[in-house]
Amino acid sequence: GVGSGVGSQWQLPMVPVLLPGADGLCRFPQARLQSQELGKHLQAVDELLQLHALVEADIAAQAERVRAVSSAAQRFARPTEGYKPCDPELVRERVARLEQRYRQLTELAAQRRARLEESRRFWKFFWDVGEEEAWMREQERLLSSEDVGRDLTSSLRLLSQHAAFRHELSGRAGPLQQALAEGRALVGQGHAGAQRVGDRLRELEERWRALGELAEERERRLRDAAALFQFQAEAADVEGWLEDALRLAGSPELGHDEFSTRSLARQHREVQEEVRGHRPAIAALREQLGALPEGSADVAGVAGRLPALERRYRELWERTERRRTELQDALTLYTMRSEADACGLWVAEKEQWLQALLVPEKLEDLEVVQQR
Repeated sequence: GVGSGVGSQWQLPMVPVLLPGADGLCRFPQARLQSQELGKHLQAVDELLQLHALVEADIAAQAERVRAVSSAAQRFARPTEGYKPCDPELVRERVARLEQRYRQLTELAAQRRARLEESRRFWKFFWDVGEEEAWMREQERLLSSEDVGRDLTSSLRLLSQHAAFRHELSGRAGPLQQALAEGRALVGQGHAGAQRVGDRLRELEERWRALGELAEERERRLRDAAALFQFQAEAADVEGWLEDALRLAGSPELGHDEFSTRSLARQHREVQEEVRGHRPAIAALREQLGALPEGSADVAGVAGRLPALERRYRELWERTERRRTELQDALTLYTMRSEADACGLWVAEKEQWLQALLVPEKLEDLEVVQQR
């Protein structure tokens, strides 16, 4: 009777100290691990994942305590003769239940992490497509601009900026396709939010396609504007050259002697060569005007600009031909005068010599003079 009383005193304190205390460790995080809260946006999910990482670390830290409890309980679970502070079967049951509860806890933690990771995938998809959509909205605003430049320089600068945008657009295609592939995977795996993901996929794909079309339209308008400004700039250059050439071709200066007229004729031949060399430039302007898009020719000063240039060019050519003839006539006149003057000098010299000629008195001298 005394031994039994001692045994009962040992049974009551030993079991609660060893097993229920450790078993209680498993009950505390279980409610948190079974929570259905998975976050309502990416930041919330990340915060939940951080908290879960702390719980996992706590669970992992309890593994050693669970093993220690199980190891300490083994000596009470072995059947022995004599005094038994606790029924071995009861100890084995409690140890088995403790280990089972700990395994369940780790499984719950793994399941909770899987659900949180899946939620993070879901919200990460919406975060990524939201960033892409915000970028596309900004680009749509820029691409819808009516500004195509005020002159050739500004238009070419805008074209260069657009080329940089097309490069950025190409670079964005890779991350966007990855986000879309992730969305398709969520839909294919039957995610709870598959309907929302599918809707966002369709919206983003349509927006991306529309952005590409908008970029093409913007590039076309910029190229058309650059072609128009290029035509206007080259036409202005030709007009300036025509003014200078017409001034040179319309000069009344024909020289005052053979030397000066020859110099002017040589300069005029160079002017005519330059005029002849500009003929392909006029033809190129005709091609550029034909290549301009419809409506561009209606811009003030474009439709009638080339015909006016062609008229001025014909006028210039006719004027250079007329001046060439005038210079040739003047040169012929001065050449004739020069030759006449030379002939007159020769006649005067011969007259002077003949007048001063004396008939010699000797026969041999007469023959010399006669020969001369």
